[in-house]
Amino acid sequence: MKSNQSTGILFALGASLALAASFVFSKSVLNHLSMVQFGLIWFSLGVIWNGAWFLARREYRKLEGSLGKKSAVALVIALLEGGATGLFYLAIKAMENPAVVSFIGNIGPVFVTLMGLVLLKERFRKSQLAGILITIIGLFVINYRQGGFAGFLDPGAIYVITASFLFSLATVFARRFHLFLIPGYMSLIRSFLLAVAMVLLSFGTGDMPEITMPLWRDLAIGSLLETLIVIVFAYQALKLIEATKTSLIISTKGVWTLVLAWVFLGVFPSSLQLVGGLLTLLGVWLITWERLPTRRG
Repeated sequence: MKSNQSTGILFALGASLALAASFVFSKSVLNHLSMVQFGLIWFSLGVIWNGAWFLARREYRKLEGSLGKKSAVALVIALLEGGATGLFYLAIKAMENPAVVSFIGNIGPVFVTLMGLVLLKERFRKSQLAGILITIIGLFVINYRQGGFAGFLDPGAIYVITASFLFSLATVFARRFHLFLIPGYMSLIRSFLLAVAMVLLSFGTGDMPEITMPLWRDLAIGSLLETLIVIVFAYQALKLIEATKTSLIISTKGVWTLVLAWVFLGVFPSSLQLVGGLLTLLGVWLITWERLPTRRG
C-alpha cells in the first residue's frame, strides 16, 4: 500500500537523521572526554533507554518459545555490533569530522553484498559490481593524501573499515537467523555488554572529570538516538519497505552528518573527501538498486 511505503520511507529517513545527529553529539562529547569516560556514561544511559523500552513495550513476551535460540542469536549480534560500535566511536574521536567517518562507513554495503554472495548464496547483479567498484574508488579518494593513499594508515580509517566489516557480519547473521531475532532484546544486550566493558576499562584510568550540563545533554540525547531510536526506526522501516530501500535511505547519513557537523561543530570535509563521499553514496545506490519489473500486456 502507498501509505505503508510513505511511512516506511519516513521511518528510514528518521533513522538516518538520528544516526547522523548521534555522530555529532558523540563528537562534541569526545572532544572533552576520553573514550572510556565517554563510553561509560553513553552506554550506561543506553541500558536505561533500552531497558525502559523493553519493559514498557513488553518485548520480553517475544522471548516465549525458543528462548535459548533467541538469546544466542541476540548475543552473537550484540557482540559483533558491540565491537563495531566501540571501533566506530574510536574513529569519531580520532578523526576531525564525523561526516568523513560516516562516508568511509559506506563500505559496509560492499561487505554485506560480498558476504551475501559467498555465505548466503544470494544473486549478484551487474549493478552491484559497478556499485562496489565505485564505492571502493570513493574510499580511495577520501583517503588520498599528498603523494599517495596514506589516509588508509590513519587509525580512524582503520577503525571505520574494521567496524563496517563487523557490522556487515552482524547483518548477514541477522538475515540468516531473522526468525529468532528480537531487535529490542539485542539492543539491550549490546548496550549492557558495552557498559560492562567500559566499567572494567575504567578501573585505573583516573577520576571522572567534572561533566558540565551541556555535556550531560549531549550524552543523554546522543545515546538515546544511537542506542534506541535508530534501531527502532530502522526495524520499523524494514517492516514496511524493502531492505534495499531502507539501506539506501539510511546510507544518506553521511550527507546529514556533513550538514550537522558544519552547523554545530564548524568542520567541513576537504574537496577530495567530499567527492569521495559522494562517490560512496553513488556506489551504495547502485548496490541497493533493483530494476523494476516490466509490465506485460
